[in-house]
Amino acid sequence: MKSISIIIATLNSGPILEKCLQSIRQQDYDQEKIEIIVADGGSIDGTVEMVKKYKGKVVPENTGSPEAAKSIALKHAQNEIILAMNDDTILPNQNWIRYMVSFFDKEPGVTGCYTWRYTYKKNDQILSRYFALLGGNDPVALFLNKADRQSYLSSKWNLKGKAQDKGEYFLVEFDAKNLPTVGCNGFLIKRELLNKAKIDPKFFFHIDVNLDLVNQGFNKYVVVKNDVWHSAGENVCHFLKKRLKYMETLYIRDFSKRRYFIYSHKDKKANIRIIAFSLYATTLILPTLTAIRGFLKIPDIAWFLHPIICFSIFWIYAWAVIKLWIKLFLKKLSKVSS
Repeated sequence: MKSISIIIATLNSGPILEKCLQSIRQQDYDQEKIEIIVADGGSIDGTVEMVKKYKGKVVPENTGSPEAAKSIALKHAQNEIILAMNDDTILPNQNWIRYMVSFFDKEPGVTGCYTWRYTYKKNDQILSRYFALLGGNDPVALFLNKADRQSYLSSKWNLKGKAQDKGEYFLVEFDAKNLPTVGCNGFLIKRELLNKAKIDPKFFFHIDVNLDLVNQGFNKYVVVKNDVWHSAGENVCHFLKKRLKYMETLYIRDFSKRRYFIYSHKDKKANIRIIAFSLYATTLILPTLTAIRGFLKIPDIAWFLHPIICFSIFWIYAWAVIKLWIKLFLKKLSKVSS
């Protein structure tokens, strides 16, 4: 039985984090083989005591970045397999870890393993249902065909990578051009391979790390026909504020440290797709048609968040870029005047 190190970054996420930890400790797996390492950014809601209650290790951190926090947690990991979870990731059944880990024996040459869907629950919060149905929380990644999880719009493989259908799972080969946004929300990876990537807190980002490995030839992954529950315990406004923060920090402030880019202005095809997404999002018509198509497959009003999220995400990302341009312009103007 393989040993597992579960790394989680958190900040004041007590109630949902507890559900995450409960789902881990309820696994039908030798709990002595599971260590939980939580990088905490200074919670004041009793998180530290709660993690200890579930026999987890708390590692204080003050980076202000959930990705850097994961890197700090990773430094304390001792076990064979790393399971990267967000604090709002919940394992949907007691056999989840045992089942997912088994694929490292079935395909010993693979780098990592993850589910092809998010768990859809009819009684979940509307935002969580929307993320599950869509296959992620960023419609830009979905539109650019960079999402790592399958939408419920289709029952066939339509994600990136060269996939072989093996029945219970897909064996997928990636390269630098077709790598999706893999690496979080129930993602398992061999620690010995992960250590070959740039995992310093300054450079750690889960997608970048996987690109590092793919570029070294560690490009085979198992995508299991299974799901993991991403329970977003937040409302739409909070989610959009978080996306703005992510854009300003992980995609703008840390741009020079990144290796993986969902969009590059040097890519002509990507430029066309971004223009297409801008029209798609701002006109609202096509996202509404997507929502209708989804509703006809799985009747749930959560689909109709899609035009709202697309429209909002477009303007949030645009505002972040506009603020950057203004900042750079004023900086240049200041140099000229001095």
